[in-house]
Amino acid sequence: MNDRPARDDARSIDDEVSEEPTTVGVVGVGNMGAPIVRRLASSFDTVAFDLDTDRLAAVADDDVDAASDPIEVGTRADVVLLSLPSTEAVESATLGDDGVLAGLSERDVLVDTSTVDPEVTDAVASACDGRGVAFLDAPVSGGPRNAATGSLTTMVGGDADVLDRITSVLDCFSDTIYHVGERGTGIAMKLANNYMFAVNSAVACEALTLARRAGIDDETFFEIASNASGDSYALRRNLDGFVLPGQYDSEADLSIVRKDVTLAEGLGRDLEVPLLVGGETSSVYRLAGDRGLDSHDLAALIALYDSTEDAGTT
Repeated sequence: MNDRPARDDARSIDDEVSEEPTTVGVVGVGNMGAPIVRRLASSFDTVAFDLDTDRLAAVADDDVDAASDPIEVGTRADVVLLSLPSTEAVESATLGDDGVLAGLSERDVLVDTSTVDPEVTDAVASACDGRGVAFLDAPVSGGPRNAATGSLTTMVGGDADVLDRITSVLDCFSDTIYHVGERGTGIAMKLANNYMFAVNSAVACEALTLARRAGIDDETFFEIASNASGDSYALRRNLDGFVLPGQYDSEADLSIVRKDVTLAEGLGRDLEVPLLVGGETSSVYRLAGDRGLDSHDLAALIALYDSTEDAGTT
């Protein structure tokens, strides 16, 4: 049982289901969660929790109330968003006696914006069913910069009626919202998308290394490739934003991309899809991590290829 005051019994269930959310909670106020909760605070009463108290203090000036634990977030909010960096973090913050689900009531909504193992998405969704709580898997794409400007792309799996009820919440930080299909399709779409991004990023590094060894400078490579058939979002983002300036302060940690592509490869195995082109891409990112690049932006993957130039191999 939670401590939320009883709702007005005079209201019909239909009225209660159709009403707009009044309080929104966020569990996880890191690189993505912090800009998301700030956007939410401009439109809703907001409450947040993070294991890192400094992160909570950083959003307190934006009219975000700090909760003492995940249960309090669930108790106080009608809609709770998870913005967490790993499968393990989602399990820990959601399930069990001290998880956010223990504080939620019937007809509340739990929305997972994280990129996690689809098996955990299914487990959390099933746990929500057991408490009468609606669940949506709604991972986002665009990074912290887009979160701050409210221009993320959100991919939603779950009941369309539930999505309609909370669209005003997602609108705070998204300029594009896709209803992908039933529960689980949102996270599957995110993994498919991030798989392409990770593979394209690695290929762009390999192609740049080929060009360099042929005597082509980086600027010429980028100008031509970005206006030819080799163009891609990964090429433009990584080359123009990081490699050419030579700055790798992270917008998307290499370690996070490695996690996502590893999950995508696992999904491919589960669905018996032969990932013939990029099925071992995670090994490239693991090697980069072994070289100390985990905390850099994923564009720093080029350093892995730079380090092989003297040996003449990749």
